[in-house]
Amino acid sequence: MGLSPAVPVGRAERIVAIDVLRGFALLGILVANITLFDVDGFDAVEQSFEDLVIGSAGAPFMVLLLIFVLNKMMAVFSMLFGAGVLLVTERIEARGDSAFGVHYVRNVLLAGIGLAHSALWFGDVLLIYGLSALFLYPLRRLAARTLLVAGTAVWLFAACVGDPVAEYVVRAPAMMLVGMGLYRLGVINAGRDAAWYRMATRRSFAVGLPLCSVAWVFVEDQEDLALLVNNLGVPFMALGYVCLVMWICAEGRLPRVQARLAAAGQMALTNYLMQTVLGMLSIGALNHVRGERVTAFWMMLATFAIWTVQLAWSAPWLRAFRFGPAEWAWRSATYRKVQRFRA
Repeated sequence: MGLSPAVPVGRAERIVAIDVLRGFALLGILVANITLFDVDGFDAVEQSFEDLVIGSAGAPFMVLLLIFVLNKMMAVFSMLFGAGVLLVTERIEARGDSAFGVHYVRNVLLAGIGLAHSALWFGDVLLIYGLSALFLYPLRRLAARTLLVAGTAVWLFAACVGDPVAEYVVRAPAMMLVGMGLYRLGVINAGRDAAWYRMATRRSFAVGLPLCSVAWVFVEDQEDLALLVNNLGVPFMALGYVCLVMWICAEGRLPRVQARLAAAGQMALTNYLMQTVLGMLSIGALNHVRGERVTAFWMMLATFAIWTVQLAWSAPWLRAFRFGPAEWAWRSATYRKVQRFRA
């Protein structure tokens, strides 16, 4: 997940488009995770999908999940996280300080948060992110092309691993490297104009959307092949989402939606953890009331309900407080000093 940087910057210094993108990805990741909140572990994931009752009412949700979300939103989060590594270290180094200590303390703490979160739910990504970041710091000065090539190579390796858990772990650092490259090129940090983003959006989706559609529509009876083809399309879809959001922000469209997404994205760590709690509680309660596992349609309704809560509360919270609760605790621990909480 691309989390807000730990450097105590003022709100005026934030790149709002990155917060909007982070909020967008945060909502998307819930679509994938909602199907797993009542699953016991990685070993049960495949069977849970096979047992999931879809029906005509739940079909649109499964199309959204498989073609537009699965692995794509985690890729966007990972890109944002990689870009955040450069954003944080550059701000610290611009003040003439070393970013080494902050980077490693911050990400060891993040790994600790992830470890605690994984005790609650097996699908945590924070532990992977925190540990991956430990290897990114020495790579921060590499050229954009080197980072992009390295990230692509690692992604292709991950796609061919075969073991789903290993692939899940390797995909994150692959897209972090790509995110660092995109940051160097000014792509993920609103450094291009609207026309460039419009063109890049169309080209990225022109490649990614057919691949991801074919993966699930035409080879759905061959799961391994479906996953391989889907994952080949994932980087293009993720880049398309990045450029789409940057394009919308560059043209100033949907300002109210942008504001809501930016607030949710600024509190990404808090909202990510909250998604797990709300998701496990809501799906567990629905399963209990129904006396059987909920269908895809009910999962869709639970997703919309959690979206509504997070988009509704994030902006008012940030009008009263500088950070989300989890972000405040994380920053305070990173700097070993209680950060100012009130806005």
